[in-house]
Amino acid sequence: MKLAHLTWQEFSEIVPAQRDTAILPIGTIEAHGVTSLATDVLIPEKIADEIVNRLKAVALPSVPYGITRSLYGYPGSLTVKPATFEAYISEIIDSCFAHKFKKLVVLNGHGGNSSSLNKVGLEGFHRTGLKIAVVHWWLLAAEVCKEVYGQSGGHAALDENAFILAFWPELVKKERYKQDMVYRATEGIEAYPNPGSIITYAKGEGYLDFDPTKAKKYALGAIEKVAAHLEDVFQRWEKI
Repeated sequence: MKLAHLTWQEFSEIVPAQRDTAILPIGTIEAHGVTSLATDVLIPEKIADEIVNRLKAVALPSVPYGITRSLYGYPGSLTVKPATFEAYISEIIDSCFAHKFKKLVVLNGHGGNSSSLNKVGLEGFHRTGLKIAVVHWWLLAAEVCKEVYGQSGGHAALDENAFILAFWPELVKKERYKQDMVYRATEGIEAYPNPGSIITYAKGEGYLDFDPTKAKKYALGAIEKVAAHLEDVFQRWEKI
């Protein structure tokens, strides 16, 4: 169920009587190797669509603009200041509380947003009492990446590329991929802009795999991980 598909009258009948949880997908627009600039928005939006009914929630329209850091130098990458971003998300949290949601899932698709979302999530809970779960989907799905590929992912690397390949294969430009596009982040050096728009964190790992069967297995596994973790959190909240 999507908020964008409801009238205000329908919303008032549904929230909170039938559904008391909102899911807010958030990402950013930035370079992602050989796939979409909107990868960080598309993935959490898709996860929200897949889990919303299972969690008896309402999916809110996505926030596509976030805090783009070292990849801002790549064409098409957009950003907002952390203070602007935090204020904006905080006001969305307040609006969710004002309109009677009891729980909010902030479904993050971008690492650069993480610290700010953790901060505003905690502050929002303290301010309103709204129960808030901030989800960084790729971290929950790290185990799935190891299971399917036997290695870890990264930025625009094995895992994110696989998710896009699973649902939007036309957005993955395999013909543009070269292994030397991959940059391994190394502790002790920070470079602006980042020397590569595909970034890995372990030597020899994270290189792209274009097998559609593995991609779908990974993506579905990632979605399941997010849903299962949230179900557990919700059940535990009921005991508080």
